[in-house]
This record gives sequence, C-alpha cells and structure tokens, in this order.
Amino acid sequence: METFGIILVVLLLLVLAATVSALLRDGLGHNPPVESHQAWSALDLPSTSYTLRVF
Repeated sequence: METFGIILVVLLLLVLAATVSALLRDGLGHNPPVESHQAWSALDLPSTSYTLRVF
C-alpha cells in the first residue's frame, strides 16, 4: 500500500512540474502588439441596448 502511495505522490509531483513548466514556456506577455489600421465603428448596430428597446 505504501508503494501505491509513493507512486501516486510522484505522479502528482510530475504533473505539477509539467504544469508549471508549460505555464512558464507559454510566452504570455511576449505577444506581438495588436495594430489597428481602421477606425472603430459599430457598423449597423443600434445605438441603444436591446433591453431598452424592448420596453
């Protein structure tokens, strides 16, 4: 029974280490900046919310 517990703890530590490693290698914060070349517009969307138009 102790052997099963040791194997379970080792597997848990491996999963935890793999998760931390994947998060660190994710590259979060190193994404290229988003460039917008067009002015923002709502196109054909209404200027009032749908809930206000219902009543």
